[in-house]
Amino acid sequence: MILYVTRHGETDYNAQGRYSGSTDVPLNETGIRQAKELAKKLSVVKFDVVVSSPMLRARQTADIVCDVLNMDYIIYPQFAERNVGVYEGLTRAEIIKHYPDLWARKCTSQLDDAPTGGETIRQACARIDEGMGKLKREYPDKTVLLICHGFTSRAVNRYCNNITIEEMASSSLKNCEIVKYII
Repeated sequence: MILYVTRHGETDYNAQGRYSGSTDVPLNETGIRQAKELAKKLSVVKFDVVVSSPMLRARQTADIVCDVLNMDYIIYPQFAERNVGVYEGLTRAEIIKHYPDLWARKCTSQLDDAPTGGETIRQACARIDEGMGKLKREYPDKTVLLICHGFTSRAVNRYCNNITIEEMASSSLKNCEIVKYII
């Protein structure tokens, strides 16, 4: 399978440095413009299938891209962004101010300790791994576009490069950045 992975266009939360997580925030004007530019770049690739996260910002990006590609897309719930619980909608500074003990725990045990109401990194990676397994089974010799999120893209990179969760990069794709994997 040839897999192209991209992150959704910018949202106001992205622009403000806020954790979006499972909050369904829409693209802003910059994000819409980014998605249109992404669609032009991707128009030279012959995709067999386009897969999107179920979250609004990813679906809006998929709508714009698929309009140019003249394709429909499929929703895979496994590729939703990591639920970060009480951190959602807050900046890092706000989290440290309002949840200092929780943030300190996150910094020492982030793999197995979730923000209140959220997912651990291991839980989110297991969900995303399930989605990757499904993609590989259903589209083994196809060219696939996956439109997802920051954390999700890091987990996909971990899966495709067969690295451990502990080795997973802390930096994610920029909005509408593209990476290609052959798996």
